[in-house]
Amino acid sequence: MFLKIKMSKTLVVLFIITNFTIKSQEKHPQNYFSDPLNIEKILNGNFGETRSAHFHSGIDFKTQFKEGLNVYSSAEGYVSRISIKHGGFGKALYVNHPNGYTTVYAHLKNFSDKIENYIKKLQYDRQTFQIEHYPKKNAIQILKKEKIGNSGNTGSSFGPHLHYEIRKTSNQKALNPQLFNFNIKDSRKPTLSSVFIYKIDSLYQQSNPIKIKVSKINDSIYLSEKVFAKGKIGFGVSGYDRQDLANNRNGIYKYQTYYNDRKYIEFKFDSFFFEESIKIKTLIDYKYYIKNNERIIKLFIDQGNDLSIYSENIDEGYLDVKNKFSEFLIKLSDLKNNSLYIKIPIEFGEFTSPVSFDYDKELNKSIDNQLEHNFNFENSKIKIPRNTFLKNVNLKLSSSQDSLKILNPYIPVFKNISVEFKNNSDSKGNYLAFKDQNNNESFATSTLNKNDFFNLKTKSLGTYFIKKDTIPPKIRLQNFKDGVWITNKKNIKIKILDDETGIKNYNVWINGKWMLFEYEYKKNELVYNFDSYFENKVDNEIFIRVEDMVGNRTEKTFNFYRK
Repeated sequence: MFLKIKMSKTLVVLFIITNFTIKSQEKHPQNYFSDPLNIEKILNGNFGETRSAHFHSGIDFKTQFKEGLNVYSSAEGYVSRISIKHGGFGKALYVNHPNGYTTVYAHLKNFSDKIENYIKKLQYDRQTFQIEHYPKKNAIQILKKEKIGNSGNTGSSFGPHLHYEIRKTSNQKALNPQLFNFNIKDSRKPTLSSVFIYKIDSLYQQSNPIKIKVSKINDSIYLSEKVFAKGKIGFGVSGYDRQDLANNRNGIYKYQTYYNDRKYIEFKFDSFFFEESIKIKTLIDYKYYIKNNERIIKLFIDQGNDLSIYSENIDEGYLDVKNKFSEFLIKLSDLKNNSLYIKIPIEFGEFTSPVSFDYDKELNKSIDNQLEHNFNFENSKIKIPRNTFLKNVNLKLSSSQDSLKILNPYIPVFKNISVEFKNNSDSKGNYLAFKDQNNNESFATSTLNKNDFFNLKTKSLGTYFIKKDTIPPKIRLQNFKDGVWITNKKNIKIKILDDETGIKNYNVWINGKWMLFEYEYKKNELVYNFDSYFENKVDNEIFIRVEDMVGNRTEKTFNFYRK
């Protein structure tokens, strides 16, 4: 089967959909939540845009490329959750409001004094920096527009910004904050990158994508070359959206398709449940993403895709081309109804460009997705639960004395696969390592079960093998030297590094008392800001203990003087 693409000689008049309304905005309070920042609202990222393995659950406000801006509560309520993590949201605050919504403020540099004092006491009591705490209702009451912290860059953030969310308190469903009348300046239409066509076989397996050439007619309309197709086909699109005042490539809000003037698919990013976020791997062409690091949004509903974002759906979005001539329209829109149209004329006929379906002969195990699968080898075991892949797949499985291979990098995994691998006799410093399809190595686990097998639950397909790490972490002082006066310093900074498996835990004592050092993994840095828990002495001893993921430990003692 083949695909033929020709330049259309005449432009058929494009129909424009005129009855567009944003009905979802009518369901959300429009003047209840105020701005969390006292600056011009400019977005780094928008709601629902596709990330590596999830949908973005909020909007990211720019903070003028710096940390420390005041962050304010959007409405009155009480603090329902305080979360402090090395990664993820970093320092994050959750505020419940009387109208049934929760607002979230993440990647904060710090909290306001009353919140900081509250959570710091718990951190000292539990002797931990990382903490997940749910205060009792109304224990920490918050007024509308009350300062609750300062913007920062903590957690898995790689540039200063404020991540902001609105959720339903009852079920924690993530909602698009822009539906609540946060007026983001936006007069720009979405931008098209590429359009693709797929041939669909009798088992609804899709071919590799074939890019279609398109021409720009004006600032709103694209016209593709004529597509020759026969039988079931589907389309995909890649693109992005930009708001005014910034050139960040953010996600597109709404996708609509029409086949011969009849709406086929509509989905938009108004809301989603967190547990369905992993299903992003069914919305995008996952294999193409792994190969090319570009996300194609499929305009048809693939097997296992039960996302709640769809409001229109005819024949799962697939087209069955039977007529001599037909036409397909893709409409891409943002929340301000700035729209882009891509028209694709389709003529009934045989495909004349190669259409390929990948069937790798090295994939030696067929996995029936409706069954649980257990594979026992001499040195390893694999357990694959039912519905791990959402559809039947093929894997390459092999085990040797040195490694266990679970290969097929182009299929997404939706449930944890259990892996066991026999440890060898010389076990000190041993761990199970992982290598992906690009030969990137990473730490997998050092956990052993009672039978001396490494035990791991994973969603990563690749090669597992045993490595050894006998090198302990490194510790060095960052902003002072051993045995010096630091009276004028506001903080102590210490560098901690581990070259192989990474830092598992750390603790620091000053004069025999555990002290709250914050770990910024992006800088490999521990920081202690002098606080009321420090008992001021002239001669002070600082003792540091750092352990890596396999138990290698480094301990060091230093002294400093302070008045």
